[in-house]
Amino acid sequence: MTTTVEHAGDPLHPDHEKYLLELGKATYAAAGLAGIAFDVLRIHSGISSSALYSDPLGTLENRLRGSRVDLEGIDEFIELLHDARLLRNDLMHALPVKHGLHRRMRKDLGYVKNFFDVESLRTARKLFESARRTGNRVLYSDDGEAVRRWYTR
Repeated sequence: MTTTVEHAGDPLHPDHEKYLLELGKATYAAAGLAGIAFDVLRIHSGISSSALYSDPLGTLENRLRGSRVDLEGIDEFIELLHDARLLRNDLMHALPVKHGLHRRMRKDLGYVKNFFDVESLRTARKLFESARRTGNRVLYSDDGEAVRRWYTR
């Protein structure tokens, strides 16, 4: 009896190592989302770093929404951060199954998110990286003046 291995998320698939590499890249990119939100809030909103340390990404997103910071690109960043946070939650809370990673939610039993192939992980990584790049543009939208002031105070 021959079993066909369809998905790179399956440890028996010949591209499983590529899958794991992309999973690592996506995870690393996701970790940077909170960092850029944190920096925008502490530099441009004047919120103490110690007040932000324990905030999960959703709380940081809500703080950004309520911050009334008028920076070029802030609205685009907040929307990208929102989409990235939802996808990051899917990735981080997915359970390993035979084909890769699988997410369902108790509050919506019809919701299913699968990360079975390299491309699904690459798509997630690209969204995370896009949100981080946009956040960096916002952080330095004044040519870095606020960052320089923050570090010299």
